[in-house]
Amino acid sequence: MVRNRDPFSTALEDLRGRLTSGVYGGGAPVVILDEAKRLNLSTTPVREALAWLSGAGLVEHVSTGGYRASRIEAGIVRDRYRFRRDCLHLSLENFTGPSTPTNPLTSPEDLFDWIVGRGGDLALGDAYHRVAFHLARLRTAERHVLGDPTSAFAAMSQSLIDERIDVLGVLVREYHQERIGAAVAIAFEADQPPPDQV
Repeated sequence: MVRNRDPFSTALEDLRGRLTSGVYGGGAPVVILDEAKRLNLSTTPVREALAWLSGAGLVEHVSTGGYRASRIEAGIVRDRYRFRRDCLHLSLENFTGPSTPTNPLTSPEDLFDWIVGRGGDLALGDAYHRVAFHLARLRTAERHVLGDPTSAFAAMSQSLIDERIDVLGVLVREYHQERIGAAVAIAFEADQPPPDQV
């Protein structure tokens, strides 16, 4: 059997993926021993990964010494959508480089990452990525509440192909305004445990 050389990274990547994909509803316990068994690791790297994720705001340390998935509050969800929207608008104002991506974009999040990268502001990019990290946890809930974003993504992509950055800015704003308006429903949906845990 090949021994895992970096158990902390393994635990961190797996737990972050499970948290952002909604495996744990808001407030659901994340049991260190259970996760260590599932990952075939000792409890130490799992505990360290959860401590890191606590610092990132995805889990909360509880008084009993364990962890639970952070609750998702509508006000914070609304503010995070607003912040991402504002980061994108600032990036579009400073748009540089090629007007079309060299690699295919397959989702709104890919497009947003690309826009921020073309904005040329590293501090803005860092702030954007921090909030995008938290918004990733809402993707499934967004789809349940608002439906598939394919048509909105296609319109934004087409405006980029047509080099209509002004139109892209309007579409990005509309995309986020819809989510800001639905923040309560998205937060409620995202905070529910998955059906197999009910």
